[in-house]
Amino acid sequence: ELKTPVTSIKAYAQILLRRFQKDGNSTAEAMVAKMDGQLNKLISLIGDLLDVTKIEGGRLQLHEEFYNFNLLVEELAEELQRTAEDHKIIVSPFEEIHMYGDKERIGQVLTNLITNAIKYSPGKEDIFVNVSNDARSVTVCVKDKGVGISQENQEKVFERFFRVSSPQNQSFPGLGLGLFISTEIIKRQGGRIWVESEINKGATFCFKLPIDYRVKEEEKNIPDKKIKYG
Repeated sequence: ELKTPVTSIKAYAQILLRRFQKDGNSTAEAMVAKMDGQLNKLISLIGDLLDVTKIEGGRLQLHEEFYNFNLLVEELAEELQRTAEDHKIIVSPFEEIHMYGDKERIGQVLTNLITNAIKYSPGKEDIFVNVSNDARSVTVCVKDKGVGISQENQEKVFERFFRVSSPQNQSFPGLGLGLFISTEIIKRQGGRIWVESEINKGATFCFKLPIDYRVKEEEKNIPDKKIKYG
């Protein structure tokens, strides 16, 4: 009931946008483009609310498969860079990694961390994405140089509806659901998520995931055990 009318409005907005582009009406085109952007934000908020409902009802489904983690990171960084006019997203080189899990949901977590880094860095600072791995797990860290998070709030940011404000009490848009949803996604795939931060010195959000969370704990402790893919 929430998604259907918004999806219809977005479809009509895109039709109008193409028509104005064809007619060369740049003023109308710019206005409709802004409307389309706001609709994207609304669709994202509705998606978050639906995910919270699924989590609370124990109905958050994972669609698991083997996937190339490098391609996921590179594609998301490139896509988000198109809309991040004031920030540069820098992905450190890392070796090829093949994961087993829900590619779309992990992409959702990465998107959340990078967009949060952008949102809470009001200046034109760089956003750094670092990936490291060993034979069993992958660790991803997203670092910004933004407003930072106080020590007492670092656990609270993963709670539902909690929102960070700047030291100058500057508020930021959002419902405070993204990190709560991200935490549940990471936990469901056998990982953990955390933050390191200081006020006015930025924040580093990290998550660690097993390469294949189906591997039993006792198997993980065997040093020469090889994980086979496919």
